[in-house]
Amino acid sequence: MPFDPNFIRRLLPALLEGAEITIELSVLTIAICLVWGLLVALANATRGPLAWLAAAYIQIVRNTPLLIQMYLVYFGLGFAGLPLSGFMCGLLALCLQNGGYVAEIYRGGLQSVSARQYESGRALGMRRWTLYRVVVLPQVIARVIPPLANQGISIIKDTSQVAAIAVMDIMKVAQIWVESSANTYDVFLTVGLIYLSLTTIVSFGARFAERRLAFVA
Repeated sequence: MPFDPNFIRRLLPALLEGAEITIELSVLTIAICLVWGLLVALANATRGPLAWLAAAYIQIVRNTPLLIQMYLVYFGLGFAGLPLSGFMCGLLALCLQNGGYVAEIYRGGLQSVSARQYESGRALGMRRWTLYRVVVLPQVIARVIPPLANQGISIIKDTSQVAAIAVMDIMKVAQIWVESSANTYDVFLTVGLIYLSLTTIVSFGARFAERRLAFVA
């Protein structure tokens, strides 16, 4: 029978333990992608082989399924004699794919800055890195917060796929409870509410940051 309070009371501690793994994966992926995506976007903004490599990377990771990438990392590293834990393989796959999406978000932000500001900075004798650090990046960051927040929400939901490589995240815990209890409805209803809580926190945090940085954009 759905909505069994006693069952949910027994289920919740196990799901919250799994949620700790989900949160850890999400936070690490978001933090790494914010840096990695920016590096890829800056490489893509240059000319020559570095830009070609960045563009090829973005196309590959954005146009292949995350689950396939996760399997390739998990089994591929094992075949290569470099076995990593399921958690590390999941983190690597999440960063590889979402880094491509974050790079595209940054690219849009870089293109939104007026060319006159680049020209003015060069006219003042600014070096390239100083120009980006002082003039360009503060504006870019302020403008890309909403799409980055959406990507952060996607990352939280994407972590559910690490259950396929035996990581004991909230989804894997849910699958075990479904198999042992056959109470599919209550388990996944509770899981959905936990995911909703996590994504809501990210959404509110992004709105707060957007308001604080609105004057920069």
